[in-house]
Amino acid sequence: MVYYESVYVQGEFKMRQTSIVQKGAEALSKLKTYWKTPPEGYFVNYHEFLNLALGSGSLSFLSVIISWTTIAINIPMMISYFKVSTGFIFVAGIVSSLLGLIRAPILSMLIDNSNRPRGKFKPFLPWSAILTVLSFTFIPFIPENWIAQSLFSFDIPSIPVFGVAASRIEVTVGTAVMFLLIQVGTFFYTLLTQCLAGIEQTISPVSQERANIGAFKGLISNLPSSIVNIIIPLVAGLVFAGEKDPMNNIMLYRWAFPICGLGGILFVFFAYFGTEERTVVHKQYVAKVKFSEGAKQLLTNKYFWIITIFSIASGVRGNINMYLWICNYAIGGKNGAFVLTVCNMVLNNALIPGMLLGPLLIKKMGKRNVMILSTVGFAVMAFLQLLTLHSPYLMLVAIFFQNLFNGLSYISSVMVPDVLDYQQWKTGKRLEGFWQNCNNFIGTLFGFFTSALMPIFMSFGGVGFGDNIDVALKDPQIMQATFRSVTWLGIIASVVCVVPVLFYDLTEKKHADYIRALKLRAAAQNFQDHTLSEADIQNVREISEYARAENNALLLKELASHSCITLILHSGGFSQQ
Repeated sequence: MVYYESVYVQGEFKMRQTSIVQKGAEALSKLKTYWKTPPEGYFVNYHEFLNLALGSGSLSFLSVIISWTTIAINIPMMISYFKVSTGFIFVAGIVSSLLGLIRAPILSMLIDNSNRPRGKFKPFLPWSAILTVLSFTFIPFIPENWIAQSLFSFDIPSIPVFGVAASRIEVTVGTAVMFLLIQVGTFFYTLLTQCLAGIEQTISPVSQERANIGAFKGLISNLPSSIVNIIIPLVAGLVFAGEKDPMNNIMLYRWAFPICGLGGILFVFFAYFGTEERTVVHKQYVAKVKFSEGAKQLLTNKYFWIITIFSIASGVRGNINMYLWICNYAIGGKNGAFVLTVCNMVLNNALIPGMLLGPLLIKKMGKRNVMILSTVGFAVMAFLQLLTLHSPYLMLVAIFFQNLFNGLSYISSVMVPDVLDYQQWKTGKRLEGFWQNCNNFIGTLFGFFTSALMPIFMSFGGVGFGDNIDVALKDPQIMQATFRSVTWLGIIASVVCVVPVLFYDLTEKKHADYIRALKLRAAAQNFQDHTLSEADIQNVREISEYARAENNALLLKELASHSCITLILHSGGFSQQ
């Protein structure tokens, strides 16, 4: 098969004839060339990139376990086996938020004061994965008689302004044990997630390379959850075909969780053994940051607030993705199980185009403009969902397009290491752990409010705080009213997501200059410590030439602040003698 493609040659686009065979040969040649040697100007070879992607696949396996054990009103295990009510979810969310406030400073200090030979993040990977699996995998094996055994109960008063009636909430032995296991598992899963994110953030100092890695890593690392989430509804439909709601059978999770847990443990070793952390610091740098100091530095960083507000709002807008309810209640039965299988294939893969196009769009438009495109597009599709409430299948189409635009929102995570590099340039400290945990801390504080939004908006649709959700949503009128009210919640949050992105002005050029300045500082410190390398000397020469050629004020000021720059340029490593 022969076709034409557009290529960029000598400042203009031209058409050239090519074929699938030629493209395959070019891809294979490129793979061989860069398997052990990074592309020019980059730091990560393809073998290390694959190890990072496969290592991140650990989170993909574990995300299946965690998504099916989330204490939420759209999770089959929670509403059918543990029989949780919206009131229990509301109170559990508040308690989880309080525990999150305690968890955040512990993890911050644990990560950002790590000085182990293997790296800052990698030593935590194996044992955090194992303890995550042990905690979550036991949950579906909690005996049913524990769930029937009442432990205590409490009352929720009426809240007329929100349409909430007074309710009595029952807590059983089973639900209490389930809640405790989730909290323990969440601690270790958060640690694992943050360490894998830290490796990705420090694997290269080049922003565009990190964007490329983030996009294509997502395609590979998310495969386990995509495959398992297709298999689970298929198995449910086949093995439990005689049941009205096949996804509610607890045996489904008792065989799936150990398999996913084993994958979560094994895959993490790819990242543990096969990746390298690269931060632009001098050779004798020691990570030592007090919690009050790290928190204060981040809380005065406007970019931290921009990304944090976006992440909180995007978490709330995710409630609009009601495909599980649509399949289980609006469609239901065998047809619902079949549609759920299709949704797991199609809706999850709707993220892929955004991931593939992300690096190219960043080159052409910059991260800020791509994020504006993503958030505005999602908001438009959220409004579209409001117009499709009469048809469950059209609602699924609207959700597909939401996911399509949401595929570009991974760029917000690519912005984080750029901001951390800026923070290091500004303060001299690397704050990966503090970033993630301060973000979580603030998210938890907001969580006291945001966790109540879903139950409150469901109450607008007629689902009371003490109601059994599985029963309530089988009433067509309540279901339809709930779909409408929750869609409005998603619309409001979608609009809020757009606002902070408009204030992000850390351009790719600014970031590149901050990295150059950090390289100058590292070389100057290495010179003073008598550990100057040829790479340091080369960096100083290239940055000095660039700064003078471009008349770059920031870099010229940085060069002038180090009295040893002239010695480095002319002595060729004099300080090592």
